[in-house]
Amino acid sequence: MKLVEGRELGDVKRESINELFWGTVSRYPDIVAVRYREGEDFTSITYQEIGEKVTDLALALISLGIKKEDKVSLLSETRYEWVVADFAILTAAGVTVTVYPTLSERTTQYIVDNSDSKIIILEDDEQLAKVLSIRDQLPKLTHIITIENTEIEKEDDIICLEDAYEIGKRFGEENPEIYEETWKSVKPEDLSSIVYTSGTTGLPKGAMLSHWNWRFNVYAVVDLVEFKPGDSLLAFLPLAHVYMRLVYFAATYSAATTYFSKPDTLAQDLPLIRPHCFVSVPRLFERVHNRLMETIHSSPYLRRRIFRWAEAVAIEMGKTQSQWKEPSSGFKFKHRLADKLVFKKIRTRMGVDRLKWTCSSGSSLRKDLAYFFNGIGITIIEGYGMTEVAAPSNLNPVGRFKPGTVGPPLAGVKERIAEDGEIQIKGDNVMMGYYKLPEETKAYFTEDGWLKTGDIGYFDDDDYLVFGERKKHILVLSTGKNVAPLPIEEALKKSYMIEEAVVVGDNEKFVAALIQPTYQAVLDYARDNNIKFDESLTVMREASTGDQVPLRIDDKLLENEEIIKIFERSVEKANQNFDTYEQVKKFRLIGEALTMEREELTPTLKVKKSVISEKYKDLLQDIYS
Repeated sequence: MKLVEGRELGDVKRESINELFWGTVSRYPDIVAVRYREGEDFTSITYQEIGEKVTDLALALISLGIKKEDKVSLLSETRYEWVVADFAILTAAGVTVTVYPTLSERTTQYIVDNSDSKIIILEDDEQLAKVLSIRDQLPKLTHIITIENTEIEKEDDIICLEDAYEIGKRFGEENPEIYEETWKSVKPEDLSSIVYTSGTTGLPKGAMLSHWNWRFNVYAVVDLVEFKPGDSLLAFLPLAHVYMRLVYFAATYSAATTYFSKPDTLAQDLPLIRPHCFVSVPRLFERVHNRLMETIHSSPYLRRRIFRWAEAVAIEMGKTQSQWKEPSSGFKFKHRLADKLVFKKIRTRMGVDRLKWTCSSGSSLRKDLAYFFNGIGITIIEGYGMTEVAAPSNLNPVGRFKPGTVGPPLAGVKERIAEDGEIQIKGDNVMMGYYKLPEETKAYFTEDGWLKTGDIGYFDDDDYLVFGERKKHILVLSTGKNVAPLPIEEALKKSYMIEEAVVVGDNEKFVAALIQPTYQAVLDYARDNNIKFDESLTVMREASTGDQVPLRIDDKLLENEEIIKIFERSVEKANQNFDTYEQVKKFRLIGEALTMEREELTPTLKVKKSVISEKYKDLLQDIYS
């Protein structure tokens, strides 16, 4: 059983998130805390102004009956009011319960009720209508606060945010000491949040995270990545997930300026913001790369030749950097030329010419993409973590990244690999337990107090963690062979024609795959080769890159022999990397993109394999019949 410890964290102050927040406000009152879109322009709010809004809303919550460790649900997309509400709940001595806006009514009802939430803060009429439809199943809920003004007829227990600010101001005037006394009463070991796991099976479990869980991880993260006062952080991932929220806490501690964006404006916001840092998930980088490949594929011959040469230079540079070696002077010259001809234009067009770092987490980033992006001057580091450890437990240091790994343990964190290959964690970032689930909590810890992650992995010679697969996702073929699907799925997705792949085969004789094509690439191929199909059956949607991409296409295209042969070649190429028993023997193309709205993807865009297996059980039966 191998044990690896992160380096010493050093002498740090044990404090609550409330102290973190007010410490920054007092030190940097005039620095811009957040910027958000208002029409065509960005509006700025300083740390002092954010502090005033947080105070007023916290006082409103106290006046509505919130006492220490009372629960308040927060149901909203990522926006600056989310963080105002979060800090208000915490400084009112309450507990923030995060709820993803994409969840179904059933799951939303379960989380709000199971958490014993007394108040819910939600975004708009769509979310209000959702909550009102399940209101009779939420007997503990006393008030609803809407961030936006509602068009729905309000009852006395529905309050808009602007009115809540006014309620708080009046209550504060009548009780001038209560706010400071309340937020200072919160101790680092007190419960701060219940974050329900977005697990791929079963009902979500509420991970209880203390103020110190978060604060400890903030110390550990800023120990590795650069945040300076006034640096710009681009935030667009769900704040309901621990990943984005922890990074926001780190930005607040560092007095950075957070720009709030949305998927539908991300592509146009990036060049305007030119952020110093942001965090994302592998799918975004995959889509950006696929989009780039599609553009190059349709470019004139000379441009394609130049790009292919530059691409090879980038990958070679990424590999050299990942080995922590100094490139030769000759190769540096070649790279500078490629940068002038290609890379600088890509960075400028994307709006990442000032980028210091970006982090990819949530699932594995393909090695070839890590080499490519780092090689063109877009520094991507990878991390690993989970809800139960308040986001990260491992992170590649900037300047010492190793694609294919998620880095060493954070400072102050211990990790070991159990006999069966499971990653186990111990540290001050580990949760307090699952809310109202003592038996589940006990099952997730070893007898000597280590958190069992349920993930398989190992440490390389540099003590960097290599993530393998979820234990429950390992396929056991009827022949007795064990197959890890993740590497096969990553190999398949190297083809720009393949957007998503789900490898299956548990208890079957062979491995198969359900493949979601890159529908735009299929459409382009069909148009270029005069393959007839019904254009009216194409359904578009907004992608995480901000582009309009097809959600559905005519099923006839996926039955076309010429198109199927393209995917056969992609599968054959991927199979070359694996032993015979691991190779995909059959596949089927699916005609509709996987989405969070149908709960086929988690909020970090991981595939819910149990949902997919049920939805496409007829296709799977056809494969294995």
